[in-house]
Amino acid sequence: MSKSYFEKGDMYLDIYDAYGRNPVVFESAIENYKKGLQLDPDNTRYHYRLGYAYHLMRRLTEASGEYEVVLKLDPPRSASEDDLKLADKYAPRLFVNPEEFFDLKDLVAVIHPEKPIIAYNLFWDNDIDHPGDNDPSDHEVVWIEFNQNIRKVTGVYMYFHRAVFFTEEAVKDANLHRQRARINVQWG
Repeated sequence: MSKSYFEKGDMYLDIYDAYGRNPVVFESAIENYKKGLQLDPDNTRYHYRLGYAYHLMRRLTEASGEYEVVLKLDPPRSASEDDLKLADKYAPRLFVNPEEFFDLKDLVAVIHPEKPIIAYNLFWDNDIDHPGDNDPSDHEVVWIEFNQNIRKVTGVYMYFHRAVFFTEEAVKDANLHRQRARINVQWG
């Protein structure tokens, strides 16, 4: 029975963008996830999906609560020495305009558990900080995909305003610079 609710929640979440980010559609996703979790309260994936749904709606306090449940149910393991070396090897080079920049507050590397991809999450001082919005920083993501056999970058992806960008030039540049992609950071 919980599976049916989870599937409906996923369906509503998937069509959310197709309907112009309609909050009514979104509430249906949240409602189904909650019903499913009442029947299967230890389902890590759907606590995450509910958190993600809240996150998309900018209901960040509720999202944070669900993410905390996920971390309690499935705690992350500590990074191994090999993980740290891998994250360092492929870490992108960040270039900012000295006339127009915000400080980088934090960087979190997340190594995909199954695929040769590392997500570098960049948290910058917010260019526009709205008090009470629970969002004190700008969050950007760079994904670096690599071939484990030849140890070369095969993909550089950047998230920007609800779109993911990829260029062959970024891959070529990374391979010319010790597997470290160039990321140009520009504001406004």
